[in-house]
Amino acid sequence: MTTRILILGATGYIGGSILTELIAQNTDGKKYTLSALVRKPEQASILQKLGVNASVFRDLADIESIRKAAGENDLIIAAADARHAESAKACITGLADRSRSTGQKTSYIHTAGTSMVADWPVLGERIDTSIHSDVDEDIFQSEKDNPEPWSDVRKVNQVVVKLGEDFGVNIYIVAPPMIFGFGTGLFTTGFGQIHMLAELSLEHKQAIILGNGSGIWSVIHIKDLSKMYYLLVQAVIERNSALPNGKKGYYFAENGSHSWKSIAEEIGKFGNENGVFKTDKVITIHMYEVADKYFNRDIRHAESVLGSNSRTKADLARKVLGWEPKYGDDVFFQQVRDDIATMIKSRS
Repeated sequence: MTTRILILGATGYIGGSILTELIAQNTDGKKYTLSALVRKPEQASILQKLGVNASVFRDLADIESIRKAAGENDLIIAAADARHAESAKACITGLADRSRSTGQKTSYIHTAGTSMVADWPVLGERIDTSIHSDVDEDIFQSEKDNPEPWSDVRKVNQVVVKLGEDFGVNIYIVAPPMIFGFGTGLFTTGFGQIHMLAELSLEHKQAIILGNGSGIWSVIHIKDLSKMYYLLVQAVIERNSALPNGKKGYYFAENGSHSWKSIAEEIGKFGNENGVFKTDKVITIHMYEVADKYFNRDIRHAESVLGSNSRTKADLARKVLGWEPKYGDDVFFQQVRDDIATMIKSRS
């Protein structure tokens, strides 16, 4: 029986790139069928021409539509919002409905993010420069034991794993770090941490950081990440329960790491060389400014995304999926330059 796959977030940066990869790897249509929930009829029309069974729903709060669509599929890739617990619950309960009707195992791939292991160096509350391995460390237990209540990503991860156990759905949590590269989807080709840092720098006419910029994040190219999702999907279809899942099913994705200061310095250098900045020096701005612009005045969210340490090692994907990322440091800094160049051009 052909596996039916539903994607949430198919018009986004991550989800759109995953969808492009899955389409490219399934030219004969025999490996799986693809469906998506989108918010606009014109988006659905475009995807339908590519062979994707796209339906329109209101948004992630449209729980009834999500559960219904989930109940018609064997595998869901959720790449819309790592912090949205209710849509995750609707997906998992819908997959449980599917299992009851077909007698087959169903699976849920939840996209989280490595802000779940981030610290608070700017506020000075906690500094964690350790590198977290998804093989050597029990990530589920680390999340559960974490005394800090602020991470909605961690909270939703815990809910997802528990629901999977309760309903008999296999759970896989993919936690990307800082993503770079232009997306390959049809609708959103890029927006993330580098974009935010560059945008703030252009507004200040000088490269910016939070604190002293010493925080380090692991990084991954969007194409390498999309390939990892495909390999995970392929493994789920072929091996299903034999693949690490549930409490053991946390999959990091990374290929190197960089500090906020090094990224800001690259932005400053490019801006100065191209006459956008008068200097290549980096300045510190207050977290409240960042929180107001991007994070609904939540300074903890601002720090965790744009000022923290978040270092991971994708040992599990390399070990059980045979994943080999291609894009490293040379491509990373070129992408930083390409991102700010695109933003400068769009403002001219």
